[in-house]
Amino acid sequence: MRTQSALSALVAGIASVLFVLGPVADAGAVTRTASATQAVAVEAQGSVSAQSSRKLYDYRLYVKPNNARVIGVAWKPSLAIKELHNCFNCTFPVKGAPKKYPTENQKLNLKACAAYFVCKNAPVRYHKGGISNGWYFTAEEGHFDGKGSKVYFQYYSEKNTHYLKLHVWAYVTHPSVPDSLNKRFARDKWQDFAHKMGVKLWCKTYGGC
Repeated sequence: MRTQSALSALVAGIASVLFVLGPVADAGAVTRTASATQAVAVEAQGSVSAQSSRKLYDYRLYVKPNNARVIGVAWKPSLAIKELHNCFNCTFPVKGAPKKYPTENQKLNLKACAAYFVCKNAPVRYHKGGISNGWYFTAEEGHFDGKGSKVYFQYYSEKNTHYLKLHVWAYVTHPSVPDSLNKRFARDKWQDFAHKMGVKLWCKTYGGC
């Protein structure tokens, strides 16, 4: 009789434990399922982003006057940004750039012009985007790179030499220009940008201009 009572008590105890643990176990399963779903969603989002744009170019250019005797100059990146704030289109070489430094989400009706390129509409919006000593443009409807394309600009000091360099890289969505011409135009234009900034900083540093 006592054995049967003890057995009954043991079964009741186990049932109580399962009852308590049941919701916890279910909650854990729900959490794992939610995490797995979130991971799949993030992975899918990354795939969509990768498919919707592709990297077209990535250039790192020395900021210096066009002088063979000058390998590079150890200017601070902040000096270049300061010059752009003083006059944006004094050095930025794309037609339609404003004199006043752009503000967040400001639309710029740029035009990309070159002898072999003719002129292409390149409307963009300016974004700071948390980039140190830099910014990026997002292409608007009608841009020859396709809406949603992005071009990033950043000034930085080269490791070891501390020479000032301009890093420009771009992602395109639906370009209407062949990649070879597009990259050639970009290389020439951003090299010109680095050169103009180099001349401007050289004049401010050493005078005689």
